[in-house]
Amino acid sequence: MNESTRIQRKVWSRQDIGLTASVLQQNDLLVHTFVTDHPSLILLRRGRKTVKAGGKTVVLSPGDAVAIAPGTTCDVQNETERGQFESTWIVCAAPIISTMARAFPHHSKLKDIAVFKELGCEFLQSFERACLAITSPDLLPQVVAEHRMQELLSWLAHSGWILNPEPPSDLQAKIRRLISAAPEQAWVSKDLAQALAMSEATFRRRLATLGQSFNSILIDVRMTTALTLLQVTDHAISDIAYQVGYESASRFSARFKKRFGFSPTVVRGAPSPRDAA
Repeated sequence: MNESTRIQRKVWSRQDIGLTASVLQQNDLLVHTFVTDHPSLILLRRGRKTVKAGGKTVVLSPGDAVAIAPGTTCDVQNETERGQFESTWIVCAAPIISTMARAFPHHSKLKDIAVFKELGCEFLQSFERACLAITSPDLLPQVVAEHRMQELLSWLAHSGWILNPEPPSDLQAKIRRLISAAPEQAWVSKDLAQALAMSEATFRRRLATLGQSFNSILIDVRMTTALTLLQVTDHAISDIAYQVGYESASRFSARFKKRFGFSPTVVRGAPSPRDAA
């Protein structure tokens, strides 16, 4: 993939193949308890990335990558190199993951994170080809795109892992999937309870037993979606606020800062209060 294509700030999508985008930052950022809702592979291009999940800590250098299972709760730190951080992530479509699961029936299903280190140019080329499979549908037929994604996941299989073709089935994961499909929607607990075929009272009671509430999950999904959009697009902050259900940009910014400890403008490169001090 050439440089000009690789760094375009947008989310690329191709049906039954996957999603990809590049994260570009000018500030060091630390995000606690970030829930990964989709099966992802992340390649670090510049800077340093630390991921803590499932009792593991992995530190990535440029050229390293990490696979993250859906439903994984991580602490993630992105550190710049000379004021620049860049990574590219790929989310694999369900049909691709199912094909790989059938091809490797005895492999363990990834439960949290797995790291790829020092795999060399062949792995990097596989990653770039998978990106192109998503971003260039006019150049690559569907069957070729499928094989390129399978090639990338074969590196994970080489390490003994496959991504689980079945999404997490716990209540919180189901709620997160419903909300993340339309974070701008005016969600109320009654709507989610109906979608999950239970009464609203049962819905709230089951969440309470998990130490969760509908409102806390709704806010977290919206804020993590917003963080991703701030990192991978050039959409105005007011537009992103609207995309995750906030008509007021100031109210959105206050909620975002309460969740992450830094404002949306810091994600976009404005100095943090700590840096300015």
